[in-house]
This record gives sequence, structure tokens and C-alpha cells, in this order.
Amino acid sequence: MKLIFPFKNIATNNLLDLTDNRENIYDFILTQQGKYPYSENYFLAKVEGYRNSLPNFENEILQIINTSNQTTIDAYFIELLQNFNYIKEKVSLDELENSVSNWNEKTLKAFEDNAEKETQDYFSKEDRKRNHLEEYEEWDFGGYLGFIGKKREHTKVKRINYNFYCIDKQPDLVDKKYCKEYQEFLKGLSDEYLEIARRYGIPYSKGEIKSKVEQVVFSKPVVFVEGEHDITFIVKASELLNKQDILAKIELRQRGGYTNLDKIWEIYKDNNWETVPQKKLLLYDCDTKKQDEETGIVYKRIIQTIPQNLISKGIENLFPDSIVKKAIAVKCAYIDITKVHTTKRGVITENTICEVNKDEKKNFCKWICENATADDFKNFHTVFDLINLVV
Repeated sequence: MKLIFPFKNIATNNLLDLTDNRENIYDFILTQQGKYPYSENYFLAKVEGYRNSLPNFENEILQIINTSNQTTIDAYFIELLQNFNYIKEKVSLDELENSVSNWNEKTLKAFEDNAEKETQDYFSKEDRKRNHLEEYEEWDFGGYLGFIGKKREHTKVKRINYNFYCIDKQPDLVDKKYCKEYQEFLKGLSDEYLEIARRYGIPYSKGEIKSKVEQVVFSKPVVFVEGEHDITFIVKASELLNKQDILAKIELRQRGGYTNLDKIWEIYKDNNWETVPQKKLLLYDCDTKKQDEETGIVYKRIIQTIPQNLISKGIENLFPDSIVKKAIAVKCAYIDITKVHTTKRGVITENTICEVNKDEKKNFCKWICENATADDFKNFHTVFDLINLVV
């Protein structure tokens, strides 16, 4: 039976779609020129879809390593190496330029064939009397010779039909001057894939990845969180609140956003992916408006909201205003503050939304972990209470 690794395949195919389809470089050019014709940019949506598939891809590698026999692990990494080498080849400038040349050649040939067909159809119409440049005779019925008023005789004259069919369209060719720019764009995307592959492929090539299932029966519970900074905060909280013993019993993994937690929840609900029973907790941030659920030994839980705290979104809502204001005093760019005015039945209300700036999340996380105290992390006790569900 051939083994199928769906999340690796999805990530690989999403990336190769961006290299192999002519429409993608064409849409990239339109996007760069600010001429994309639709209100929703489907090209950028494809890029986002590819990036959203990467956390699933990495989690699948971890699942294979932690829950599979050595035969399955070997098969996975053999395929991964093949994908790795093929992707490196596909995102080279020479490969892209060759693809564009082939696309343009096919497009031009199709354009010329269509133009020839349209021309033939035009000149073969029954209501057409003559072909282009056809010589013919017709009567000249004379008239009067100007001011002297003398009438000319009727005569036959030779004429040439100069009527022709005009193609007013242009072949839809890809401008090759954008190849370098698109290749650099593709390389940036492929590097995200290749980095994940290297992270596990290099240890595997050194013989450092061996089946855990064939060595031990027990597998640690897994706690999935939305992002990498959530993990950093939880680890720091465990140090300050003396909860390291809890973290030692679990495996923390990030999924790159709550939508990816939703995807894995749907998978686990089917109870058909894992070969080793393993408790799992999907931990959502307070602002996701999800509901607590569970299926078997898989739990979905939402981190408690502290409504009076300044920051209203993300795990950062757990931090008290005192430490947040200290952070703002150091760098005001850490926090975005938005005032929202609403009118309902004539009553005007004003709400203030505070959240960590998306480009400053890493910096804010670093500052908090370097400066916050155990008291600043006290609300993280609720997180460890949730983790205790699977410990």
C-alpha cells in the first residue's frame, strides 16, 4: 500500500502551482502594476493559502516522527528529499524564464491560429463578393467633366479590392522583464518550505531521527496554540509561576493562527489520523469567539478573557495594564489603539480597541519576557489550569 502524506502534498502542490501556472506570474505582474482587475486579489489569496498550509506541513512531520514506525518515517523523508530537490530546481531563474518562453510561444501560436481562423471565416462569408487584393472590372457611369459641363461616356474600368480583415487584439504575452522579480518572490516563498524541510531533514540524514513508537509506547499529550509568541509567553510563565513540571509532561506546538487550529480540530474529530492514542488540547485566544468542545481525548478550550485589561486581543489580554503601560512608555509602536464610534437608535457610543501591533509582536514578546514579574504573569494560572486537562 502506498503511503500518502496529505499535508506535505498540499504544501508542495500549493507552492508548485505558483511556479507552474502562467496565470500566476501574469497576476503577479498585474498586482505589481496596481492593475489587478478584480476587487478581491485571488493571486494573493493563493499565496496566503500556501503559507497557511505550512504549519500543517510541519505538524505532520512531527506527527510522523512521534507516532509512526521507522518504515513510515523513512518513506516520508525519501519523498521529502525528492520534493526538496524538485522545488529548488523549479524556483531557479533559468527554469522560470524557460517556462515563460514556452508559455509565450504557445500563447502566440494559439493567437495566430485563432486570427487565421477568424480571417478565413470573415472572407468565407456568403455576403462577401471579393477577396482581399482581388482584381475586378466595373462600369464607370461617367458624369460631367467639371465646369465645361461635358458628359463622359460609360466605360469599364479595372479596380483592386483593398478590403481586408483587421485584428485589433494583442497576444496576451508575459513580459519577461518581470521574471527576475517573480523569481525572487518565489524564492522567498520556497525558502519557508525548504526551511521546514531542512529543520527535520538534516537530523534525519545524520541518523538522529528514529521511531519513538518502536522504542516506547507512551506519547506525551500535545497542546496546540495559535502562534509562536504564545509558546514563548507560556514557557516564561512556567518559569515565573513554578509550573515547569506541567510543561515537562506535554509538547507545545504552534499552528499559525486560530483558523489552522480549526482545521486540525476537524481532522481530529474524524478519529482517523493518529496511530498512537495521545491527548490533545487546542488552546484558542480569548478574542476568537469559539466555544469549548471535546471529542474523545481531544479538547478545544478558550483562554479566559480579562475584560478590564487594556489589551483586548490575543493571549496578551492576560497581562495587566501596569506592565502594558510600561511597555508603551518604552516604545509606543508596540500597541495599536483604535477608537470606534457607533450610533444606535440615536445613542452614540465610543469603544477603544487596543491590540499588539502585528509587526511588533516579536519585539513586545521579547520586552515582556525580559521585564515582567511573576505578578505580571499571574493570570497565566488559568492557562495551566486548561493544560491540566491533558496532563
